[in-house]
Amino acid sequence: MLSGLLHAFVDIVYPPLCLICRDRLNLRDNPTNLCEGCLQKIPKNIAPFCQKCGVSLSENLKELQLCRVCKTKSFPFDRAWSACRYTDEMTELIRLFKYKAKLMLKEIFGKILCEFIAIYHLPIGDCDCLVPIPLHPVRLREREFNQSQVLAAEIAKRYDIRVSLNNLVRIRNTKSQTKLDEKQRFKNIRGAFSLRNPKEFASKNILLIDDLFTTGATVSEAASILKNAGAKRVFVLTLARA
Repeated sequence: MLSGLLHAFVDIVYPPLCLICRDRLNLRDNPTNLCEGCLQKIPKNIAPFCQKCGVSLSENLKELQLCRVCKTKSFPFDRAWSACRYTDEMTELIRLFKYKAKLMLKEIFGKILCEFIAIYHLPIGDCDCLVPIPLHPVRLREREFNQSQVLAAEIAKRYDIRVSLNNLVRIRNTKSQTKLDEKQRFKNIRGAFSLRNPKEFASKNILLIDDLFTTGATVSEAASILKNAGAKRVFVLTLARA
C-alpha cells in the first residue's frame, strides 16, 4: 500500500509524459513511455524490398528486384533489411535512445525488429551469430552503452542466437557521419574497424546489427572486414532506413 501511495505521489509531482507528443501517461498501463497514438505512428518498412540494400520499392518498381542505386553500385554485404522508415518520429526516438539514454525504448525497438524478422522470414536461423556495430572506446565512455549491442541483445533473447562481442572493434574514433555526404561517409569510415580474432568468423554466416542505414557506409566497411576474414555470408539488419 505504501509503495502504491508513493508511486501515486511521484506521478502527481512528476507526471510521466509520452516521449514524442508529451501527453501524460499511466506507466502502469503503458510502460513503454510512448502513448498508443505515437506507437502507431512508427512507420514500418513494407515489401517489396530491394534484394540487396533492403529499401522499400514502389509497386511499379517491384519487378526490378534491385533499386536504382544497387543496379549500379556494389555493396560487400549479401543483403540488408531495415524494419522502419526514418521519419520525424523515428528520428526523435533514435536520438533519445542513443544520446539521452532512454533505454526503456529497447523493448519497443526489440519488438519491432523481431516482428520484422518473423513477418519477412529473415534467415536468422541460418546465422551463426549477431555482430553489433561497435563504438570507439572514447564514444562508448561518453554514451555508456552501445545502442547496436542493446538491439542485438533484444534479438538474441527472442531467437536464442549468440552475440559476438569485442571481436569486431572500432580502432579509429571517426567524426560523426551525420553532416557528411555519401562520398565523405565512405571515406570517413574507411579503416575504422578491425578484428581481434578473425578465425571466429571463417566460413560463418553473420548478421550485422545497427540502428540506422543511411548510405550503407558503416555496415559496408564492417562487412568488408568480415568477408576478408572468411565469413561465408554477411547480412545486415538495422532498426531504420534513411
